[in-house]
Amino acid sequence: MGVAAKTFVSSVDPFLQIVVNTHIRRAHLAYKEYFDQDNTRPLADYFFERIYTLEGKAERDALATKTYGRFKGMLTEKSRERIENLLLLNEITDKLDRQMADVIRKEKKAIVQHNSIYHIDLKKLPQLYKKCNTLVDRVQQLKLVVQNLESFFELSKHPLAPVVIKPVALAARTVGFFELFRVFEEGYNATKPVSKEVFFEFTEYVRGHETQFLEKAYKKHVHLL
Repeated sequence: MGVAAKTFVSSVDPFLQIVVNTHIRRAHLAYKEYFDQDNTRPLADYFFERIYTLEGKAERDALATKTYGRFKGMLTEKSRERIENLLLLNEITDKLDRQMADVIRKEKKAIVQHNSIYHIDLKKLPQLYKKCNTLVDRVQQLKLVVQNLESFFELSKHPLAPVVIKPVALAARTVGFFELFRVFEEGYNATKPVSKEVFFEFTEYVRGHETQFLEKAYKKHVHLL
């Protein structure tokens, strides 16, 4: 699913879609190497595009949260932590994107077009970050991205993971938990083919690149740990 696939959806706020288009375009430019490589493309797609699928998103999110609330008692503590971090990343990303959409709704001069796709002028994006979102929220979002990356990688390399995944998928389908499980499983599958060396390189690049972007936007030092 590439940048060109991100067109307006009638049921979605067009300005929110523009914000989403912007983040995806920036990711494709900043992480081009990882989108271009066969073994890391699913990983880049998952963390920079999968959480930005807007069509039907509100309904899926509500169902996922409700379902998780019903069945979290069936999960291990580690599984609950992974799912809760993923849900929290989704929640804070929605909040930040809606804040930005509210601003560009009034400041349309920041919007440009590329290959028939509307997005925010990337040169103006850092100043919009500062205007729309707090640094605290953006740092939390970045921490959650890294935590989710590391969590899925850890799971994908666990020797018993392939044995456990199939029966859990079946159980999830049986009890109506499958939609949430599928998003979780996609993260597992995206990290599975990535070697330890490539994964470490990728996460360090994400950490460093996004930290620099936030420091440029907010004119403050950012420390993730």
